[in-house]
Amino acid sequence: MKGKARHIIYLTAALAMLFYGVPKLELNGPWNAVTIFGVVWTLFALVVIAAHLNALLWMNEQKKKQLERIKQAKRNNWERRLQQVVNRSSNRRARG
Repeated sequence: MKGKARHIIYLTAALAMLFYGVPKLELNGPWNAVTIFGVVWTLFALVVIAAHLNALLWMNEQKKKQLERIKQAKRNNWERRLQQVVNRSSNRRARG
């Protein structure tokens, strides 16, 4: 599953979840755990829908490449930090 087909499938699934789930959620009641869960669940579904609409309608190849460069830089940064933690830990064991 590649490209736009994946986004269409995920968007359809998120919309189906939203249309199926929202009528069953208690969103008008007092602010308790059930209401908060319903609101958070609905907001999460809307974020997923917005992300897939963005990918389908406004994401071009240049933006995809730029986003991939940002993701790669973040992965490199995390790997560098993790390696520093491992190095510090091994240095402490060697001294102690």
